[in-house]
Amino acid sequence: MIALISLWAATALSAPQYVGSTQCTECHAAEAGAWRGSHHDLAMAEASEDKVLGDFNNAEFTAHGVTSRFYRRDGQFFVRTDGPDGKLHDYRIRYTFGWYPLQQYLIEMANGHVQALGIAWDSRPKEEGGQHWFHLYPDEAMDFRHPQHWTARDQTWNYQCAECHSTDLQKNYDLATDSYRTTWSEINVACEACHGPGSAHVDWARAAARQPGGEAGADKGLVVDLADRDGAVWGVDPESGKPRRSVPRERRTQIELCARCHSRRGQIWDDYRFGEPLSDTHRLALLDERLYFPDGQIKDEVYVYGSFLQSRMYAAGVTCSNCHEPHSLQLRAEGNAVCATCHIAAQYDTPAHHHHADGTGAAACTACHMPQRVYMVNDWRADHSLRV
Repeated sequence: MIALISLWAATALSAPQYVGSTQCTECHAAEAGAWRGSHHDLAMAEASEDKVLGDFNNAEFTAHGVTSRFYRRDGQFFVRTDGPDGKLHDYRIRYTFGWYPLQQYLIEMANGHVQALGIAWDSRPKEEGGQHWFHLYPDEAMDFRHPQHWTARDQTWNYQCAECHSTDLQKNYDLATDSYRTTWSEINVACEACHGPGSAHVDWARAAARQPGGEAGADKGLVVDLADRDGAVWGVDPESGKPRRSVPRERRTQIELCARCHSRRGQIWDDYRFGEPLSDTHRLALLDERLYFPDGQIKDEVYVYGSFLQSRMYAAGVTCSNCHEPHSLQLRAEGNAVCATCHIAAQYDTPAHHHHADGTGAAACTACHMPQRVYMVNDWRADHSLRV
């Protein structure tokens, strides 16, 4: 027993540690530049002048019979709204949550609980219908007793949302006291949220700098390899116009990594291990009739993974980064051009195929192949089963 404990302690001490994104930017300036300002970078932040988008100039908003007031005091942001007792109280906004098309606000309550306010800011431009406060549950008969009220457990950030908006987040929940001591290494989704703790890689890079051409290990100190290319290249069959992968995909590490947050799932335990199957630590939602339409398209908020696994693109070996640049999170090309990187435009991006005038919204590949649904009142998201 003593030997096992000693082995565990030695392993824990030698395991790579989180070092922070500033260490990464020393060598990876281009990737850091693409990431900066992305949805991952802005996933969560301390409330400050450059991060708060909402109108806190004594703005008032009324929903469900409650008039809330958003204001500033001594350089901080506050809201006066109904609390857990149904009465009006003043609460300090501690964190912003998200950036576009909406921004939510987090409030610290007793025992380390952080709650997500039910009123959010529509951050779209005014000409697109944005720049105003709105309630995330406009059709509910909402009061302080409702399970979706912002003070209820279902709106507790530590419990519901925290894992996917920060790096190396540890909930540290104590059942006996119903309290949290939640910590993170970085408040947003930074480099190590996807690449894993980077201390061993930093050590490798510094050793390589001292000895040019030297190798300190085939993995370069990285805890997970997200390339998932397997030496494969994509080609296009000139007759069918359909893409072909030169070799079958042997791994799904990248997809599993993205699915940690881009899936409908529940966390089973805290010991997430990079590169291991997501189902080892999370309970993944199945094709439930409450979540998907009978044909498998998205119905409820399911966050992509479940629909993408149904697609022929997944079966053919497509990974997330084939379409999405992984640091900026932007599509690798605009409009139909992203599809034309694999599907011959002369055959597919033409009225003979899509039966609509070129340049119109209906002529977009996604109009038929990735229909969208709106969640959280103004957030349109595309189905990824690509079944048409």
